[in-house]
Amino acid sequence: MPVSYISEARIEHPLALTVIEDVLQAGPQVPFSATTNGAAHFAEEHRAGLAAFQGGEAVFVWGRVKNTGELWHLEDDTATEFRSFVKEHVVCPVPGCDSKLTTAHRTKKRDGLQHLSGKGGHSRESIFHSQGCALVESWLTEAYPNSVAVREEYTNEKGERQADVLLTGPHGDRIAFEVQYSPLTPDAWRHRHDSYRGQGIVDVWLFGHTGKQLKFDSDEFLKLSPTHEAVLHSKSALFFLNPELEVVGVAVGEGDRYSVEHESYWGERTAVWDMSRRAVLELLPLGECRPSMVRGLTSHWLAALYEQTDELRTHNVDARAQVAENRERRAHEKAQRKKRWAEQRGEAHSRIREALGNVQRWSRSEALALITGYFTEYLRGRIETKPDGLLVRWQCVVYFDFIAGYDKPFGVRDAYQQIVRRGVKMGQPDAFKLISRYLYRLEDEGYVERAASVGKFPVFVATESGARW
Repeated sequence: MPVSYISEARIEHPLALTVIEDVLQAGPQVPFSATTNGAAHFAEEHRAGLAAFQGGEAVFVWGRVKNTGELWHLEDDTATEFRSFVKEHVVCPVPGCDSKLTTAHRTKKRDGLQHLSGKGGHSRESIFHSQGCALVESWLTEAYPNSVAVREEYTNEKGERQADVLLTGPHGDRIAFEVQYSPLTPDAWRHRHDSYRGQGIVDVWLFGHTGKQLKFDSDEFLKLSPTHEAVLHSKSALFFLNPELEVVGVAVGEGDRYSVEHESYWGERTAVWDMSRRAVLELLPLGECRPSMVRGLTSHWLAALYEQTDELRTHNVDARAQVAENRERRAHEKAQRKKRWAEQRGEAHSRIREALGNVQRWSRSEALALITGYFTEYLRGRIETKPDGLLVRWQCVVYFDFIAGYDKPFGVRDAYQQIVRRGVKMGQPDAFKLISRYLYRLEDEGYVERAASVGKFPVFVATESGARW
């Protein structure tokens, strides 16, 4: 069960809805703090809020005054009082309908408007869309009297786009609000989005609260459609709208913080608006929101979420750049060390490898003398000795043909084949196991490290400690 992980000092949970019946009657409640009763309490509260957000009847609460075209809102428990007025003056707000309405009083549910008998026939999505547009138009008109909010407004003389609600500010800045209940393909959404942006219009998409647009998985994380993903990919936050409750849902996902120390994404995840992974729906009243030419839609809580997301993205860019710089510096330093090692030890390595190919009698060979002289007191168990005190010849082959002065991966089979090419007879039926045990011991000593595995035998590469000796 997802809990509110935006409950840190910088961001508090925007809204906690109580049980469904109370939500429909009382509307949005006070902000919820996850520290009050713990995550379990929040999970139960939030679950009820989500159920309420997805619920609701397809009922009219907004109509239009027939003579003026102004929006008219029916308050709850006023159906009887305004029935005569509605029948005479209020018509359906769905574009192209204009049918007369009446009121319906309900004892268990909210009062609403409805078509007179035999009229209407709008789909649930059509009603929700109409009420969503009416709500947005009313909210913008009341909250921003110096701006103009118009329903079904064309954005230019060519009729390139017709916004559900177009807000034009006193300085000519425009924001288009789209209430989207019907299915929409990613390509169709991108075409409309690009068209708006091409005209200098900021577009805000409020997707519907019903099942066609809003779905959850078994863990109550959001199941986003390809169109929703396209919205997030365009650097726009993802919003949903319940016009009956006048509540906006915000998709909030998890963002990873990149660690310079670990050189990977590491540690606590951060709540962000631009990720779909493990996204939850956070709820806040539409009345707390305000339009923005920068973000499209913002609020005090959203501003904190935007800031937190921006901080994470900036940190990750800087951290990855720092890691890349560190890696480049380390690679340069390693190359310089390798160059110094080659200058200091390269000639000795070449002489030993050449001598290993011309061994007649190991105990009196030049190769054994060179290797013994090479290591002297620094042998430190890299190569074992036999009971007679001689260095084990096949281990010398492995060490100087694959480890000393090298940094390329090699496997047990590579080592065995080189031992055979050097003319060394191990005299053991389980040569591969012996070589593996030897390399495991060198790994324990820090002279090689595991690079990968091929079948049941691992692949090794020399460490700096092994290569430089």
